[in-house]
Amino acid sequence: MSSSSYDVAAILAALDNFSTRAERVPNNRAVRDYLLNKGISDAIANPLSKNEFCYWRQEELDEVFNSLRVTSSEVTSGLLSFTIQGDPNDPSLLIKPTFEEIKQSARALGALCVNRNGEFCVNPDAGYAALSHVWSQGMGADDENRGLHKSLLDQVFALVEPLGIRWIWTDSLAIPGGKRALNVAEEEVKAILINAMADIYRNARTVIVFDALCLRLDSTDPEKTAAVLACGTWATRVWTYQEIKLATNAVIATKAGFVGFADMVGDLESKARSEVGENYLVDAPGKYPSLCKTFRRLRLYGDDVISLPDIAIGCGYRNAWDPLDYARAMFPTLQLKWRLGDGLDDAMQKVYTAQKRHATRLALFHGPPRASWPGWAPATFPGLVDCKINTAGVWKKRGMSRKWLTSKVRRIVPSKPGCLVLELENGQDPGAYTVGFISEETQKKSPESVREFEKAVSNGSAYLLSDEPLIPKKTFSRVGLLVERFPKSPDFEAWVCLTLAVGETEETYLAEEFEWLLLHENPVSERTMSGKGASELNYQLECSSRWASPGHQGRLPLHQAAESDDVAELISALTASNVNDTDERNWMPLHCAASAGSTRAVRVLKDHGAVLNAATIDGQTPLILAVEYGHQDTVFELIEAGVDINDCTYSLASPLTAAIRRGDAEMTRLVLALGADPSQPDGLGFLPLISAVTASELNEDEEESTELLDALLEAGAEVDGTSTGMDLTALAVASRQGSVRAMSKLLDAGANPNAGGHSCPPIYFALTSRSFEAVQMLVEAGATVDGDRVRFGKEELTPMMCAAEAGDINIGRLLLKKGAVLDATSSGLENWTALHIAVHHKNDLFAKWLTEEAGARTDIRDQKGRLAFDIRNSTA
Repeated sequence: MSSSSYDVAAILAALDNFSTRAERVPNNRAVRDYLLNKGISDAIANPLSKNEFCYWRQEELDEVFNSLRVTSSEVTSGLLSFTIQGDPNDPSLLIKPTFEEIKQSARALGALCVNRNGEFCVNPDAGYAALSHVWSQGMGADDENRGLHKSLLDQVFALVEPLGIRWIWTDSLAIPGGKRALNVAEEEVKAILINAMADIYRNARTVIVFDALCLRLDSTDPEKTAAVLACGTWATRVWTYQEIKLATNAVIATKAGFVGFADMVGDLESKARSEVGENYLVDAPGKYPSLCKTFRRLRLYGDDVISLPDIAIGCGYRNAWDPLDYARAMFPTLQLKWRLGDGLDDAMQKVYTAQKRHATRLALFHGPPRASWPGWAPATFPGLVDCKINTAGVWKKRGMSRKWLTSKVRRIVPSKPGCLVLELENGQDPGAYTVGFISEETQKKSPESVREFEKAVSNGSAYLLSDEPLIPKKTFSRVGLLVERFPKSPDFEAWVCLTLAVGETEETYLAEEFEWLLLHENPVSERTMSGKGASELNYQLECSSRWASPGHQGRLPLHQAAESDDVAELISALTASNVNDTDERNWMPLHCAASAGSTRAVRVLKDHGAVLNAATIDGQTPLILAVEYGHQDTVFELIEAGVDINDCTYSLASPLTAAIRRGDAEMTRLVLALGADPSQPDGLGFLPLISAVTASELNEDEEESTELLDALLEAGAEVDGTSTGMDLTALAVASRQGSVRAMSKLLDAGANPNAGGHSCPPIYFALTSRSFEAVQMLVEAGATVDGDRVRFGKEELTPMMCAAEAGDINIGRLLLKKGAVLDATSSGLENWTALHIAVHHKNDLFAKWLTEEAGARTDIRDQKGRLAFDIRNSTA
């Protein structure tokens, strides 16, 4: 073959590329120093040096920064995208829509746009461009919410008009904002407009990214644009994440022109693929893969669903001026509706419940403290230090179930702040030592979580859970969970206290794999629906399958014959065995026959003297087993044999509650027809109605979810009966769950909305769960909320105090309309008023509503002489 058949240049280029690839090594420290020298802040330079620029060489960085028309000192001092020209205080030069125009856009859920002349229009026919920018770089709303300076609009339009753009939408004009506190009416409109933002960005002809550093880039090269955008402030804001994620067409403004965002990502993908091959999306040493992944993560491909791990990683190093935006900025992206008055805890709970399976993959997200609910997940995504997106667990009613490598913590060895040296059980003395680090965020924002774990260690209930063995040592830390075992359950259940970046671990380390239920409640949370007390109540209320068996585990021939319904073999086996012989789980042959639905075997065993009501070690009688496994004929046979259908002497469940917990309406009706008492408590003290309400919450089919209630109510269940020792009615449990369909059924059946005693009335649970519909239903049914004598719990809280803690102003308005008192004080909380409580819980909007609209007094002092606004920073 002649030499002309070869492309020598291509071969040499390929060899050169291979050589270059082989030489790539991490360059973290040099990259970080380089970026710092160029004026990039350490908050940006540090993660870039570990990720996007980890394998870059100085000459490659030089090529990018040589195209920037800015000095390092200018970068350090803070860049602006646009600056005011002229008198900043001249009111004639300030552009702002009227509040009526803003309300009009809210009613239409539309984009309130502005043109170069300062005229406003909702959804202009010519289309519009939406701006994605950082407020602090010049285009933010005036601090006093007076509008934008006309010169700023002139500068923007000078840049975008060549693209054919005549109208722009910017949040700094269209959404009430600024540093001035908004009034209640403005806050209400703002909440509506936040719910319209997804469509505003999605429907924009173009989303234009303005970053002050990119505007100094004298190039439209996609690679350089990506590198500079990664160094800029735009990439550090949580709002810009959702803005670019929702964009159908986005461009980045540079000094030299515009770069299409999709074109930039495509260029990076091509170069990453060429550099390391088709696996460029996995961790690969190279110049392009990490930078490519960062910006590829910001694109929405076709019908892709935006997942929580995607958002968590994308927002891990982003921040916001208002901490509430850490959650609020995700709502448009996840297509969630923002509710006025939601706090950060409430909002993050909605984020997690919107994608339960994906949420379980974030348990090992290390940096932020744990959420109030679910307590095993991060409280926010910004603040990332280390992260492993673990395989999904199973979201259950009370927690997240998953297998973990488990080590019991024997003691904590004294060490420096932020460092935990743990001695782990390994069957030896001493145990295996491991060194881990608590994130600064957790130390600063949740020191009580650390103290809680320390108490768990001293109580012998502390464990370290990990997704992988802690040995051998790795370059980067492994993330573990420090948990406190839940003492009420015999199973492996625990509260998560905090995460730990695990460094070096001794080779004598041992761990066993166990299935854990990580409880949804945070052990140190003050929220009513979280904390240890809520865990204990939920444990008792749970519609659990713990009484159900996975099947007979015995190996005795008699048991096997009973289970298989082989009558001949059973009679033969009985000649050599006792009819009541037990296996290792205390199962008799009758238990096996009942659980398998072997009705003929049940009859034979009964005739041979089998004990009909014996219980297994799990507290299951033959009748309970027949009910739990849905064997109606076997249930008939046992009842005809004389088994008492209301007997729960030997079992935590009665046959009726066993049918209810199984969610089996047909079996429930059968058991009732056979004489079950619909008002008899089970072995735990809970009424069948309460079990039915709890079971209904698990059924997503609305009709099926109340069939159990219908069956019990038709059978004459006592609608206002209370659980033994707790004064809980079925209506109170339904109110706690916000199960308005169940509440409606119970109220229609005559349930008393004020039943349940001083501490547990339904209205209290409806208020603390922030369910407006539940509160409204109870109030309309006659729940008492007016007068100073209406008090709940040991803290002596009034209904308005409960609403202040929950923070829902619509509930507050409803209570006020029904005569609830505003200015009463609570003897159990240092004589606090509803205003004190709202301020303490940082429910600023509710506090604003109390003072601006409801007319609450601000001059009432608590037991320590403090006015409400004096306790804003209190830890009382």
